[in-house]
Amino acid sequence: MSDSYTNKVGISIDGKIEYFSAYRESWSHQRLAYEKVGLERGIHNVKIWTEVPSSNYVVYDYRFDAIDVDSDGKLTDYNGSEINLSAEAGNSQVTLKWNQIKDAESYTVKYGTVSGKCTETVTATKDAYGNFVIPGLTNGTKYYFVVSAKLNGVNSEYSNEASATPQGGGGQTGPEQPTGNRAILVVTMTTGLEKEFDLSMKEVNDFIAWYEGKQTGSGSASYSINKHDNNKGPFSSRKDYMLFNRILTFEVSDEYSK
Repeated sequence: MSDSYTNKVGISIDGKIEYFSAYRESWSHQRLAYEKVGLERGIHNVKIWTEVPSSNYVVYDYRFDAIDVDSDGKLTDYNGSEINLSAEAGNSQVTLKWNQIKDAESYTVKYGTVSGKCTETVTATKDAYGNFVIPGLTNGTKYYFVVSAKLNGVNSEYSNEASATPQGGGGQTGPEQPTGNRAILVVTMTTGLEKEFDLSMKEVNDFIAWYEGKQTGSGSASYSINKHDNNKGPFSSRKDYMLFNRILTFEVSDEYSK
């Protein structure tokens, strides 16, 4: 740890994001920076990145001396085209999540009720929340899923098989869907500045899709938001450009119809 390291390092384990700090006022060697216990046995996809650059940046934003795994575990070669699929049960539906594959043109999901025999096919594109929902399933029935990506017109190998059993009422549900066609998007920058935008839900979802895509390593470094009615002067439009690594957090509120 060091005063030249960042106080916010992002770490994604199988798509679930957490944060830890590498900052300390004085230099410190061999300290435990982050620990994750209780993971299921199997292959886990881990990504680590600088979420907020150090304000006292000199050489590093963070640095590791060691990464420890269980005594019978091992680090495996990373395959950027390998899809890591997970499934969450909802009421008569299942929400699928997977890591975005660079330059993928589309995704194809296959599913069925027998492990290893996924026969039903649907072509899928990730939504603004980074997942895909398969509706119309039977509660109490266990479903199995695999997904492949199309790259340069060719389908990749299928992912790992994920399973989930839809449940009525008490099961997990997908992200709450908007009730109106407009919303207030508030973006908090690393400086503490809050930027507020009155946007259509399409514009909000486009921003979320860009942000979550950038978290997985794809997309442009900056994003422009049309300020619409907040325009000043004789301009047809004014756009606010934001850098991904300068965004601390954002929230969507006050969904309404207009």
